[in-house]
Amino acid sequence: MKKLTALLLALAMVLSLAACGSSSSTSDADTSTTTTSETSDSTTTSSSDTFKIGLVCPLSGSSAVSGAILQNAVQMAVDEINEEGGINGSIQIELISADDEAVPATSVTAVQKLVEQDKVNVVIGSQPSSCTLANMEITEAAHIPQITPASSNVSITESGNDYIYRMTSTDTTNAKTLLKYAQSLGYTKIAMCYESSDFGTGGYNIVAGLVEEYGIEMVDSEVYNSGDTDFSVILGKMDAAQPDCFFMWGYHTECAAIMTQMQQYGYDYQMIGYGMNSPELVTLGGDAVEGICICTSFDAADPDPDVQEFDTKYQELYGTSYDQNGPQSYDAVYLIADAVERAIADGADWSSGEVLNEYIASAEYTGLTGTTTFDENGEMVKDLMIITVKDGIHEIIDWQ
Repeated sequence: MKKLTALLLALAMVLSLAACGSSSSTSDADTSTTTTSETSDSTTTSSSDTFKIGLVCPLSGSSAVSGAILQNAVQMAVDEINEEGGINGSIQIELISADDEAVPATSVTAVQKLVEQDKVNVVIGSQPSSCTLANMEITEAAHIPQITPASSNVSITESGNDYIYRMTSTDTTNAKTLLKYAQSLGYTKIAMCYESSDFGTGGYNIVAGLVEEYGIEMVDSEVYNSGDTDFSVILGKMDAAQPDCFFMWGYHTECAAIMTQMQQYGYDYQMIGYGMNSPELVTLGGDAVEGICICTSFDAADPDPDVQEFDTKYQELYGTSYDQNGPQSYDAVYLIADAVERAIADGADWSSGEVLNEYIASAEYTGLTGTTTFDENGEMVKDLMIITVKDGIHEIIDWQ
């Protein structure tokens, strides 16, 4: 249906040009002026034909490390494409970044600026699911395509929004992979802790709804808030339930603290989880996070030459490592560029949000994270892997 719409839009454009003989319209990139502020960082170009990418992510606050990974990877892809002459060899990309501080209300304001003032052609972001759920209404109303490379809450693509796409695995896919892995280890009872955000509660609800299918019982569940530091009470309750292992759905900061306190109190359980695959996990948790098992769609431990080339270049440029959201953000830029090039090849107007949306919907792009296509809801489905931390280094577990 989306491909058909693209062809009809292209045909309508051709008929219009034939009738008028010429077009006096210009793209927003030809006439708009880039502005910067404390929460907006812009990489400008001098080209008269420019494609604007708006990036929204947390660049300050407790999630700034995660946001920096998106920013770095997107910048890296933009620079590579521009150095080769731009999209289709001639269209330079202008990147405009906005800090949403991982706060939904701030994220809405940031995306409003990107859409209404900066006149971006497409939006990438955000990182937290709660922010994407809030801000994607802005891009939908403006008919601007948006790709989130990091937000995994299933509600994002179940909302009926035709302008949102996801380039990370869903919570459901992650939950099924983790439960299948736990089942393979012979575990029949789990105790789960999760963050009180859309991301955390969404993950908990999915796991709770799936455990029976895998012959597993959830014997205890505990919720915590982002920024909490004392987990002694919830760990005591989880231990008292006598599970076979601990499950966690949350981010790296709290995960490092939880596992440090598990070590401190002598709770010797296998930790299995999702959301904490960050380079900061080992930095913060040290040997306490040894042996954790994490579900992910990408890891630098993959020996693929393209993955290793990206890994080397990223660390040379930024002096730090990254999580799966980096390569997914990097691939998002190239997928968008591919959509523009296919539109140009068809004679379609890539500066139209409706047209660009149809070409993104019909994408079949192969990059660092494999081949990406989208279903009718904008959902990406890929095989996932389980990684562990051994001697402070990630290793891929061969378990299937």
